[in-house]
Formats: sequence, structure tokens, C-alpha cells
Amino acid sequence: MVRHRRWLVVLGLWLAPAVFMWRAAPTSIVLIHTNDLHGQVSPRDGHGGLSRLATVVRRFHPDLLLDGGDMFSGSMASDLFFGKPVVAVMNELGYRAVVVGNHEFDHGLPELRLRLREAEFPFLSANVTGVDGVRPYTVVTAHGVRVGVVGVTEEDLREGTDPKNLAGVEVSDSLEAVRKVLPDLEARSDFIVALAHTSLDGQKRLARAFPQIHLIVAGDPHAVRSTRVGNTLLVEAGSRAQYVGKVTIRLSGRQFQSATSEMIQVGDVPPDAAVAAIIAPYESAVAQMAARKLTETPVDLQGTSEAESPLYNLVTDAMREAAQTQIVLFNVGAVRARLRRGPITFGAASSVLPFDDTLVTMRLTGRQLKRVLSRSVLAVSGLRVAWDLTAPVEGRLTRVTLSSGEPLDDATEYSVAVNDFMAGGGDGLVEFTQAAGREDTHLKTLDAFVRYLESHPVITGKPDGRVTIRTR
Repeated sequence: MVRHRRWLVVLGLWLAPAVFMWRAAPTSIVLIHTNDLHGQVSPRDGHGGLSRLATVVRRFHPDLLLDGGDMFSGSMASDLFFGKPVVAVMNELGYRAVVVGNHEFDHGLPELRLRLREAEFPFLSANVTGVDGVRPYTVVTAHGVRVGVVGVTEEDLREGTDPKNLAGVEVSDSLEAVRKVLPDLEARSDFIVALAHTSLDGQKRLARAFPQIHLIVAGDPHAVRSTRVGNTLLVEAGSRAQYVGKVTIRLSGRQFQSATSEMIQVGDVPPDAAVAAIIAPYESAVAQMAARKLTETPVDLQGTSEAESPLYNLVTDAMREAAQTQIVLFNVGAVRARLRRGPITFGAASSVLPFDDTLVTMRLTGRQLKRVLSRSVLAVSGLRVAWDLTAPVEGRLTRVTLSSGEPLDDATEYSVAVNDFMAGGGDGLVEFTQAAGREDTHLKTLDAFVRYLESHPVITGKPDGRVTIRTR
């Protein structure tokens, strides 16, 4: 027995250096990240698309595949099926986790819950509660390293999401939410990644508050960016499947050493066969509908917030004709694409107005209208408005009249139509929630737009002087 013990001691002394070397062996984890896919199932302007994205992702054989939010909303193939094809592709590629972005709510909570059940990966957000299936964090393993992944969603969710889709949803302070879960996550993890669907300022606040989080995979600003805040690397890979990000994480044993970033453009690569097969039925279903010609235009129609936009005029005139109101106000963020000269198809119209918004009519006083217009540059119909964006906020609205030139009377009520996002106080425009005679027409803004286009054989797209904007 003594002899056996001696042999065990000798064996232990011989193995100890090897065990130490194993524990300190260098480890590399390849992490691929995406963000703000916005349902870009098919290529856009010849670029991107999920099947090409898949080809690039698979090329790197990633140990981890993560997404920074806003997977849904933005293309017919995704929107007509409420994000279902996007989740199917993400399942195929083996995403390990995603963060909840504001556009995940665009199709309503019932559809979001269905996508959560279909997903083979968790949707994360530490500061969003009230959605069954959304977790604050998850822990995954790569090369024996336990990687904790915590999600953070922008705190002003109610300003960037239709309020009707947030019934029962609560959004708390992101830093406080992370602070609550971090001790448990640290105990379970060797390395922590945050998925943050927030502004750059929000990302930087998170990095400064929690330096133990060495990597933040971000979304929302749509930037192609790699930034360092202290020892934390912040990465973001553009939008609409135009780029993927690659982060190489190096560890000594399980101790973090460094993280480096690379951005890879999704170019004209062959489509991935498996993903192409998944999306083919969805593309086929929308192809015939998208190709239907509505009208034509001899000019390109582009949105801008620095001058009068014929595209914004076109959209708001369509809404006013449908709603039969004196005035239409429309948030320019709801107009998501331009119209090219030539035939205007249903697909092109759908790209301009991709959200599932409806028209809401109401009565607002001249005083309320002036408050709204003093706060934001909006697309308008039935008004003539001048803004000076070089002035302080309270002085930016310099003139507003009806289209006839008649000044707005502070006490008079005017009939107004807006989309239901604005009607719910979206973008902080609370005056719409206080309006008299509010009524949801249940007419979708896209349907109103399509009807208008079909009733006009040619869209000239000429400015009419309704908007003047001074920018310098």
C-alpha cells in the first residue's frame, strides 16, 4: 500500500506541469455577428440577402453566431410572413442568441410569441419584461469556455415602437437591469458578451459601467464600426445583411487576453444552397404580387429631412385623400425606401411603407399642431411649413399656414390624420394622445398609398413649396 502511494505521489508530480500547461493553454473563439437584418431575405440592389450572408458565415465555421437585434421588418418576404423566414434561416445557421430590438414588436405580440417558439435560440433582454420566452441572459460553451451572453434593449422602446404592440411590456433602466443579473452570470461564465440594441451612447455607458464585459455586439445605429471603450470592444456590422462582423477572442486557459474585430462585406458570392431552399417558397409567394405595376414616374423620388421631399409629399397626399381630412402629418422615419424613375410596382411601394401601420383621424387645435411641428420635422399635406434647423429647438418652427395661406388659429380645431404609431405618442409626440375625436380607420397606410398610386397614371414628383427647411 505504501509503495502504491509513493507511485501515486510520483505520478502526480509528473502530471502537475502538464495539468498546469493545459489550464493555461491558449484558446481562440471565432464569433460571427450580425445586426439590423430588417428582414432582408433577398438581395437589395444586388447586395446582401440571407443566402449570401449564409455563405459568408459558413466560410468562417464560427464557434458562436450572435445578432444585435432588429431582425424583422423591412422587406415583403419577411413582412408578409411576420419574420418567419428570418427565424427559419437563423435556425439553419445555428445562431446561439439574439437581442430583442424595437422592430421585433412591429408585427404585434402574438406574432412575436410565435417566432419565439419557433426559434432554436434564445431572445434576450435583461431590461424588457412582459414577453414570455424572453430571457435576460444565456450561457453557451465554446472550446470548453463558458460564454455568458446578456441582452440589453434601448430604453426609449415606446418612442420607436407602435405603443399598441407593447401592451403589458415593461422596459427598465438597462444599467440597473444588467447590474441585477451580472453576479449570477459571472458565477456561471468565464467570459461575458453583451448584445446591446441601443445607441452608441448607450453602448458606451454599458462599457464604462461594466468593464468586466469585454465585448459588446451592438445594433440600432446601423453603423459598420469597431470601437474600444477601455478594455471593452464595441462592434456593429451595418444593416440589411450587407456585412457580417468577425471577432476573434483569445484566452489563456479561461482567462481573457484580447479581442480583435474584422468587418466582412457580403459581396456577390454564391448563395448557400440550404438557405436558398428555405427562402425560395417565401420569395415565390411574393414575386407575383411585388411585380404588379401601379403607376410610373419620370424622376427618382427620394426622402430627405433637409429640404422639401416630393416622396414625402406623395405619401402624405395619398394619406389625406384616403382619410378625407384637412391635414396629414407623417413621421419621416416611417418612409423606408426611395422610388426609382420608371414603373412603380407594388413591391416598390411596400418597400417605401413596410410597417403594418393604420391611419388614425382626430381633431387638433392650431396650438397643438404648432407644438407638434415645433418639435419635429414631419412630412405634411394640407399645410405650408417653414423650419430653421440652425435655431434653438423652441424657435425652429418659423411659419405654418394651411395650404391656402390662411394662418392656423390657436383655438380652432382641424381634422388631422396620422399613422397609429404617431397616434400612440410615438417619437414623443404626446399631443396626438390628447387629441379629440380619435378614431382608427383600420385602413393600412400601405393600402392607402397603393390606391393613390393606382389612381394616378403618372407621378410627376414635383415640389410645390409646401416645405421650407433652413439647414445653414
